[in-house]
Amino acid sequence: MTYFFRLTLIQGSSSPPFLYRGEVDGTHEVFLILDEEADSIRPSDSDGNLIEDPDMIKGFPLMAAHLLTQWKRQGHPPQEIRKFFA
Repeated sequence: MTYFFRLTLIQGSSSPPFLYRGEVDGTHEVFLILDEEADSIRPSDSDGNLIEDPDMIKGFPLMAAHLLTQWKRQGHPPQEIRKFFA
């Protein structure tokens, strides 16, 4: 069984917090907020309003971990992250 996701920085998110659109398996759409000041990644809706229960978001922990890793590695918010798992 394969699994994939893509996170894309939404245009217009040029200052913190940064809003990302996530596509999961081509069937689900999720949104994440990267807040550099709070050093956190949180689930949100498409307008950037935080969602309190991250367990309701399919793949949130995995996407958040990869976004956090790339952000720390690059030193700035990445434009896009793609991951495929088989």
